Amino acid sequence: MRKIKSFIHKTCLIIALMFVLYSCGYQLISEKGIFGGDISSLYVPVFKNRTFEPHASLYVTDAFTKEFISSGLFKINKQDSDGYIEGSIRTIRITPSAMSGTGVVVEKSMIVEIDLSLFRRNGAFIKKWTLSETEIYRTDEINSEDYNKRDALRRMSERMARKFTSAILVDY
Repeated sequence: MRKIKSFIHKTCLIIALMFVLYSCGYQLISEKGIFGGDISSLYVPVFKNRTFEPHASLYVTDAFTKEFISSGLFKINKQDSDGYIEGSIRTIRITPSAMSGTGVVVEKSMIVEIDLSLFRRNGAFIKKWTLSETEIYRTDEINSEDYNKRDALRRMSERMARKFTSAILVDY
């Protein structure tokens, strides 16, 4: 009799637990990616650079590729990918941000704007995003100004890539 009560108690507990898990919207994820796994691999070509800033597209493309790989959401640059991203760097503006007492610029502000479009393998347009980011970098030492500018561009690219990955997760 005691075994029967224990069995009934365990069975009711299991049924109640299953009922709670299935009724509150939790589900097992069958595939990675977005659209329920329809797009689980992406091709990421080099971003188009519509600015006069050399090598900017390499920093941006590298940041987005690394972010997609680290998120685990997509397989990147796989043959016959489910979708692809077209990205272009629309503008890079650099303006003086701070000056020394003698009138020499010691900090500059860089603003980067990029456009991203997501497409299915067959070329069907899915969605377009515009992202922008700002960073201030030091220019007071002439020997390190170029390095600081490239480093600022690299950090901004990483932040935009994180924002984009978050936007994809929220949207889909």
